[in-house]
Amino acid sequence: MHVVAVALGGALGTLLRLVLTSGSSGGAEWDPRISVVNVAGAFLLGVLARLPVRPRLRSLLGPGFLGAFTSFSALSIALVDGSAATAVALGLAVSLGLGVVAAALGYWLGGLVAPDEEAGA
Repeated sequence: MHVVAVALGGALGTLLRLVLTSGSSGGAEWDPRISVVNVAGAFLLGVLARLPVRPRLRSLLGPGFLGAFTSFSALSIALVDGSAATAVALGLAVSLGLGVVAAALGYWLGGLVAPDEEAGA
């Protein structure tokens, strides 16, 4: 793994997530934008998994950008911060359920783009 590429990608992914989710209530309320970001990131990671990209670019985009863009910590904190149980359940269902579907769809679409390449090369 290329440490500098991961760090640069992480900085960019964090900034984009911040821009897309800024203006939230700041507490005790689940923000559905976090689920949207998580599902989009899962889809993009699924696509990336099938594309034949160089290792440094894979490090920049995968664990770097997409790892920082998605937010497991925001998903987790909603379980303990006083958010309404129904909102938390919906957030978990959307992030996890649709995230898996989105990753599978992205993986399939990535295979259509690069069908003759070995996944993860």
